[in-house]
Amino acid sequence: MPIDLHAHTTASDGSFSPRELVSHAKELGLRAVAITDHDTFSGHEEALAAGAEMGVEIVPGIELSVQGPLGKFHLLGFYCDFDSRLGEELRAIQHERLTRGERVINELREKHGFQTSVEAVREIAGEGAQIGRPHIARSILGQRGLETIQQVFDEWLDNPARLNTSKRVLDPQIAVELIHEAGGVAVWAHPLVSPSERGTRGDYGQIEPILQAWRGLDGIEIYYGQYSREDAEWIAQLAQKYGLLGTGGSDFHGITKPDVFLGQVNGGQSVPDSVLDELKALAHKRNASRG
Repeated sequence: MPIDLHAHTTASDGSFSPRELVSHAKELGLRAVAITDHDTFSGHEEALAAGAEMGVEIVPGIELSVQGPLGKFHLLGFYCDFDSRLGEELRAIQHERLTRGERVINELREKHGFQTSVEAVREIAGEGAQIGRPHIARSILGQRGLETIQQVFDEWLDNPARLNTSKRVLDPQIAVELIHEAGGVAVWAHPLVSPSERGTRGDYGQIEPILQAWRGLDGIEIYYGQYSREDAEWIAQLAQKYGLLGTGGSDFHGITKPDVFLGQVNGGQSVPDSVLDELKALAHKRNASRG
């Protein structure tokens, strides 16, 4: 049975609630789905309850934005104990994310004349969801000739010359250490897709030096919704060379990434459930090492 170890909900920037995502996974016949929202674990409780009801295994995860001397990346953490230093860091990041979102909304309205407000964005996000950049983007879509979400990001939300978009992030090496302290497994997410240039294909030659320098990584995504089969084969060879667990998932977001489908990776393939068995074994080893 296929699995998907990378999916987002309304707890961050997805358009499906945790329960809706689990229901969708059930409809597709997935054995398991990982909830990997950005810098938050708030969707886990609802997803776990829905998974128990519907017979879908829920893998608790998180996707961290990290930046430092190695560069700017996304890092997945699986099976972490959030009653830890990692949990403390996440709570601080979430507080900063909220104030940053409000700052960006106010700048768009007061400095650049867009018709938007914190209240309007909260209504788009939905009850209980945190305000994210996709929600802000939807609030100004159609204004000033902005016809697509990607256009909003390219021209405004990813443009520091127009908006103050600075945010608190963890150093990549420290993030791995925090995940390990929490008993979790640290996986480099979509290494061939840059988090700063949405969907831009990375340079193969830049990946291996980072792997050599980024100490403690447990795994790397070799299955991904935007990979070609050639991308996946190359990353799989690196995973084998460096003894890394090869994980993966679609990076499903719902309507904010309409061309990415839950359970589909590497040009229409699926992630085999043997990957989850290997991930669980490594997580058990990590937890045991905590003492």
